[in-house]
Amino acid sequence: MKSYRFAQSERMLAVILSMLLLYILPTANSSQASEGGLNINSATPLEIAQLKQAYRKAAQDWEYVLQHYVDEQGRTDFKGLSKDIAPLKNVVAFISFASPEVTPDLFDTPQSVMAYHINSYNALAMYGVIEKGIPNGFTSFFSRAAFFKFRDVVIGGKVTNLYDYENDVIRPLNEPRAHFALNCMVKDCPRLPQTPFYAETLDDTLEQATHEFFADTKHFYIDDKQKRVYVSEILDFYTEDFVASGKVKHLPQYINQYLAEPIPTNYKLRFIDYDWRINAQPEQGKVSTSTNSDVDNASSQSAKNPIVKAALTLHSNESKTSSFARAPASELAPLSKLSSGQLLETDVATNVATDVPFILTSSPNQTTVLELYTSQGCSSCPPAEKWISGFVESDKLWTELVPINFHVDYWDYLGWKDPFADSAFSKRQRDYKRVGKANTVATPGFALNGRAWNGWFRGQSLPNRVAPLSGELHASVQNNIIEVSFNNINRSTSNTLVVHAALLGFGIETSVKRGENAGRKLTHDFIVVDYENALLSSNGDNAHAQQYVANLPLPSNTLIKAKKHALVVWVSETNDPSPLQVAASWWLQGTKPM
Repeated sequence: MKSYRFAQSERMLAVILSMLLLYILPTANSSQASEGGLNINSATPLEIAQLKQAYRKAAQDWEYVLQHYVDEQGRTDFKGLSKDIAPLKNVVAFISFASPEVTPDLFDTPQSVMAYHINSYNALAMYGVIEKGIPNGFTSFFSRAAFFKFRDVVIGGKVTNLYDYENDVIRPLNEPRAHFALNCMVKDCPRLPQTPFYAETLDDTLEQATHEFFADTKHFYIDDKQKRVYVSEILDFYTEDFVASGKVKHLPQYINQYLAEPIPTNYKLRFIDYDWRINAQPEQGKVSTSTNSDVDNASSQSAKNPIVKAALTLHSNESKTSSFARAPASELAPLSKLSSGQLLETDVATNVATDVPFILTSSPNQTTVLELYTSQGCSSCPPAEKWISGFVESDKLWTELVPINFHVDYWDYLGWKDPFADSAFSKRQRDYKRVGKANTVATPGFALNGRAWNGWFRGQSLPNRVAPLSGELHASVQNNIIEVSFNNINRSTSNTLVVHAALLGFGIETSVKRGENAGRKLTHDFIVVDYENALLSSNGDNAHAQQYVANLPLPSNTLIKAKKHALVVWVSETNDPSPLQVAASWWLQGTKPM
């Protein structure tokens, strides 16, 4: 977003100052920079190849900066970055001599041009904050003028400033959604993502960024009592970019595209005062690149869900002497044939003790994992859930196919809070996009064997495939603990591994009172009702050993009524959510083995 735009009352002063300083700003730097620009027309093929290599390196450095120094809320660890500034400096250096104007061979589509400008603006603003000594913010007109208008930046060999860059270069490209991607590093900017903007996925990314912007009450909310609509000043700064008339009263026409229900025509539009303080991470909340922190974060995010949190509390208070009655996996196959009266109607609170562990074992070949990302707040999701429920009776279930239903929380703002949603599952879906295995984050969304799959939308069935060798995953459940071992046959990286365990619920019914599905009774299968994870460690002195082991708590939930359950255990790398191997089976709790 372009947060440096001045408030309406200050615009005239800005013009006057600009005219005065036009005569006193030195011009030598401008001409010198222009002469230093690369003449692409006279470049040799070798020079062009080197330029493309430099672009790839700059893109990698920018991705490094975002992933290591920007958190999920879009806050930047400026102090940490200032001590590791070389990658960002390389990005700024590349911007200084390359641009769509002087190096057009690098930018052959409108999307590549726009992606370059968004990434460049954000990188230059980030570097400027550090260059200015990490100020507290730009809370006065003069501090904003100094940072955005009178601080030189070099783009493609030409000296300019962030104010002119946005208004003279980026805005004329006629992409209003760019305002929800440009970030000037202050608190009321749109969220700065942890990945760069890529040409190949730019349209979907901008669409998602715009939806996210209007879903955040910091930028938009409705006061029904006062019959008022409050929206970020960004839409005041750039009204003419959003509506052809350029009139504030027509802004709801644009905003309504991204709302579940249109703004009432009799509501007054008001603008939220812009917060110009620097959007820095708090000292205690720095982004960590530790794999242990990654796993701990996933657990803590899961615990924020009130249902999961309550279940974890109950789980921790259980008597140490209680345990679960379990049947071996081989004896559980007939469970789908039981009548509803024989199935467990509620999650277990007390269990029959047994010394016989419950065993899950995969085959050496990789088992297919089908993930559904959905929400009760999404009106287009029930058909996808109904489709995935069809696999309950599949003869390939658990042995060749493991469906998992993750409910995300990013639609909760639509008026209905999904009781099964978890921010950890939303993060998991975003991680697929982060690692380049999905182009969008939306519901309903599918991932098949760790990659986005759109076949459902085309009416396609799951593709047949020859399952590659992956390794055997073994899990033994006893006394509320899962002991896991994994023999990774196809080990090709040295990344840390993490084991996940999910308790799935079936036949869960919810009467939705509000939101897009208001008045509907929804039935869910394969839904994750509790989740745990832990790091795997190599079993042996050899650092490259292929045998990995771990212990983790058994997922449990006493609050959600389900007709039956399944237990799923899978392994992935810490930096990639794609399942490497999975083992699953029906899960009998509180019933006698058959």
